[in-house]
Parts: sequence; C-alpha cells; structure tokens
Amino acid sequence: MRIGSILTVLLAVQAAVLGAAAAEEAPAFNKQIPYQQMTPAERTAARKAARDQRYDTLKFCADPGNLPLSDVHGAGFQNRIAEVVAKRLGAKVSTFWRPFLERGLTRETFDNNECDILIEVPYGYERILTTVPIYRSTYVLATRTDRNFTFSGFDDPRLEDIRIGVFQHSAFREALARHGRKEKLDVHVISQDADLEPEKQPWRQVQKVVDGTLDAAGVWGPFAGWLKKQGAPLTLQPVNLMEDQVVLEFDLAFGVRTNDPILKYALDFALEDSRDEIRAILDDFGVPLVRCSACVVDGDLPSHGTYFDRIVDEGQKRFTEVAPEETRRIDAAKASPDQIVTVAKVDAEIAAGAKAQDLLEGAVLASDEARIEALIARGADVNRRSKLGAPAVITAAQSRDTELVAFLLDHGADVEATDLSGWTLLQHAILRNHQPTVKLLAERGADLGRQTPNGVSPLGLALSEGKYFAAETLIAAGAPVDERFGTEALTPMMVAATQYEANNRDAQIAQGPSIVALAEQLVAKGADLDARTRHGVTAAMIAAGFDNAAMIGLLAKAGADLAATDNAGRSALDVAREADAAAAVQALTLFQKKP
Repeated sequence: MRIGSILTVLLAVQAAVLGAAAAEEAPAFNKQIPYQQMTPAERTAARKAARDQRYDTLKFCADPGNLPLSDVHGAGFQNRIAEVVAKRLGAKVSTFWRPFLERGLTRETFDNNECDILIEVPYGYERILTTVPIYRSTYVLATRTDRNFTFSGFDDPRLEDIRIGVFQHSAFREALARHGRKEKLDVHVISQDADLEPEKQPWRQVQKVVDGTLDAAGVWGPFAGWLKKQGAPLTLQPVNLMEDQVVLEFDLAFGVRTNDPILKYALDFALEDSRDEIRAILDDFGVPLVRCSACVVDGDLPSHGTYFDRIVDEGQKRFTEVAPEETRRIDAAKASPDQIVTVAKVDAEIAAGAKAQDLLEGAVLASDEARIEALIARGADVNRRSKLGAPAVITAAQSRDTELVAFLLDHGADVEATDLSGWTLLQHAILRNHQPTVKLLAERGADLGRQTPNGVSPLGLALSEGKYFAAETLIAAGAPVDERFGTEALTPMMVAATQYEANNRDAQIAQGPSIVALAEQLVAKGADLDARTRHGVTAAMIAAGFDNAAMIGLLAKAGADLAATDNAGRSALDVAREADAAAAVQALTLFQKKP
C-alpha cells in the first residue's frame, strides 16, 4: 500500500496514540480492514491464503516468569505449544519476553512490532484478534489432601475460618469479595520481575499450601494442576459452578493483530492439526480441562456455560457505580476476632518492631480506613510509593475503590500522584475504565490535560485504549476536546476515527458507550471536525484510511469538510481508494458534497 503522507500519519496515530516509540515498518495488513469488518467472502479469501502462507519465524510475546504457563527458558506449557505450532508451519520460534500485565499489553508488543503473536490470551479478548480457543480451564481451590476439605460454595462458613491465598487482581478474589470475604487473605501482588525473583510467581501460593503455611489457595487451575502432577498431596476443587456473576472459567487462545487474518487462520489450521500433541502437553502439566466443544482440546470437567445473561447488568456496574460496601470491607458481624485488625493490633505490631509505612499497604488492600488513619497518625506517608512503585491512592484506584480514593485524598494524598513510571492517578483510573473514580478526580482538580509519559492526553488515552466509560466522563467533566498531542498533533476526534464498534457482547459491556456516541459528544462540545495534523490530515481522512464507515457518516452529518485535502493534495476519498477501503469509499461517495 502506498498512500504517501497518509501512511505516515496512520503510523503516527499508532505511535503517538498507542505509545509506540517508533514504527519502522508497517504491519503486513496495516491498511486492510480489520477482521471484524471483513465480509464473509473476504474471510474466505484470507482462509485460502493462509493455506499457502509460509513462515520462517513466528514471533511470540510471552511472560518470562510465570510457570507453569511460560518461562524465559521455554519450560512452560505455553512455550511447548508454541514450538509445536511453529514446527507444524515449518517455522522457528522467536520470543519477546514481557510480563503479561494489562497496561500496555498490545501497545508494548504489537504496536512496537516486538512480536506478531501473544502466546496466550482469553478467547475474544478485546482489541486483538484471537485464534480458535485452544482449551478451557477454571479457577480451583487447592488444599492439602490430608485436610479433607470440600466446600459447598463461596458462602461455606468454613471458608471464613481458614487462610486463603489469592492473586491481587483475580476473578477468584472478586468472587470472594462478593460473598463478604476480604480479610484473612494472603494476597499475591502483581510483579514485573518474577523471572528474576521466582518466589513472586503466582504458583508459589500453591506451594505454600503444600508446605502448610496456607490452608487453601484460590488460583488459576493450571498453577495447582502442575504441582499436583508432580506428586504434591493436593486436592483441587473447581469453583466455576459456584458463582453465577463472576466468570471463573476461561477459553485460552493465541492473539494476533486485528488486521492479520492470514496469520490467525494459519495458526488455526496448525492448532487443529496439532490437537493430539497439544493434549499431551496439557496432560503432562496437569492442566484442569473443562468441557469445550469449540476448543482444540476438549475437557471432562463440567462447564458453567454462558455467563452473559447473568452478568449483563452487573458487568457495567463495575465501571459505572461505586463499589458496594460489602465488596470493599470485611463484614465485622460475620468475622472472627482474628480477622479484625484493630488499631490496638496495629500498635502492638509497631511496638514489636513493624514500621507504620510497611503496614499501610495491607490496610489499603483491605480498604480499612480506620487502620489507614491510625497508620498515618503514626508516621506512615500516604504519598510514599510502595515497593511495587505506586502510592496508596493509585492502589485504591486500581481496585476501583472510589470511596477509599476520596478518603486518601482527604488525608493528604496528592491528586496528581504518579507511579514509578510517571503514570498519574487519573490515568490509572482511566485504564480501569471507572466512571466514579474519574469523576471524583475531575471534581478534586486533577489535570484533565496532563499527558502520559509517552505523550498522550487523558481523553486520547481513554479513546485509544477502549475505555469508553472513562472517556464519556472526561468529556462531561470538561476535558479539552481539541487538545493536541503526539508528534503529529493529533486530536481526540482523530483518535476516535481509528476506533471501531465493539465486536462482541463482552466487549460492549466492558467498553461502555459506542465510539459513535462518544464522537457525537465531542461534536456537542465543539470539537474541530476539520482540525489538521502536521501533514494536513483530517479525522475524515484517518477514518477513510481505517475503513471506518461509521465514523465517516458521523463526521459527514456533523458538517466535516469531506473534500478537504492534505498537504499532498489527497482527499478522504483518495485515501479510501488507495487503501482499498471499500466501505469507506462507499460512505464517502454517498456523503461527498458535489463541487
């Protein structure tokens, strides 16, 4: 594809908006319409092309320290499956190692051209294209076999009397919180260096159960299955049938760029052809397999089935409402005495040599305002960053705990607090897509124009990351709708022109309003529809390059000048034609004003 300055701008959109430091070459399908916008005929053509496609190397992105899933030495089952698939395609494996944290997952992998395949992501994960699901697994409760534990559900009273290990941001912890369990938990925090410090890897919580320092671990099934396969005396109880609101079973797949359907289909074929080898690998690692007729490898554990009808109402409440009290704190009426951490206990710990600052993180995780207030009074600095690089108020925002954020701000927390990487409190709230927290911060005077460390405005961040609840809140709060950012001097409307409507129901719940609705709100706030980049490119031209007919229609109806030309003399229609963007050509032809 050769479209002169438009190519430069579209790559700049990726670099400036999505955070890439440079884009030395465009991905193979950079200008093609994304998979979700392809017609059945176009998908058939891509499938046919995939049969003949040859690869010398498959470039994977994988976590360097997350056994038994993935490991820098290639010891995880994900690594072994990657090798099998690559061999099937006659290719070798190249791996870019990066911890699989949500923040920047695609920005620091696909958009930086570090790799072409995310080694394992939830099937249907928003903003990428996934292969056929490889397998389905579930969270489990892992206990020592000699303890003879069997639990009836998350309301089983015996769960209140034991110490359970959970991951900091996990569906299992969320399910426990829904049933009133927030204390007496051993919380395993997110780590970015678990390859260098293996004791930080999540499977270590299961080892604590084996060693007797924890009574149980609520973990992703493969962590526990791996140790059990090695002979550990463990009983694994699947929990996917115990809860109807929180999803506790997931299909896993490879992820590729949304505009790389040929690679998707090539991987699909290789996965299907390698079914027996993949099953053997999963069996070798003891992965609990749940029934899944659509997966490459089916399982025998009962499946919960669709959650959508049950979670549609609850799903959006996570993003639009303040977290209910019962999910924020332990219920004192139901708690045993040792589950309540009183100020007297805090004083006793400090008297025994503990530092108030070190105790603050646990109090924040428990959303215990009385304990936090006591620790601040005893010298804890509310603005000091924890060992994980974030101050308490950012930890609260990451948990979508708006009331705790407000409490910490009332007790001296800086509304412009940053983590070790320079990301602000507001930016963290945006990435959690939480309307109440974003609204609170706007009301408390957070800078709605302060850019990210890689130069993106808050509104640009929300739009580019698909955090549309946050974007809607920012627009309503008065965030600048024409603020320029990036080397190309982009505007929020230009970013919106690169976005498509959610392609599945789960994404619709998680994202919030439609991108067209947000663009309409930008228009209502007076956004400049004909603003130009450094190369003279408008939002309409960008929408044309991305084959975004919906946004072209919105811009046309709002009065944008579709006949405008860039510095090289190209109009939006020229861009669409040169990019073979059929839907955009049709829309522009329909809306183009006659000379």
